Amino acid sequence: MPDQPDMNPGDEVKPGTEQSGEQICPLCQGTGRQHGGAECPDCGGSGKIIALVGDA
Repeated sequence: MPDQPDMNPGDEVKPGTEQSGEQICPLCQGTGRQHGGAECPDCGGSGKIIALVGDA
């Protein structure tokens, strides 16, 4: 079992990074799907990305 969860292409940083949090995926607008129903490649279908939210 890996120490850190895998990152999706749209993530800015690894999950659990200090001063980071979940944001709505800008590519799919939080739906987790692209036009036509395919899984969003940026968020992996979750509708969320991990982004820096602090002033690191």
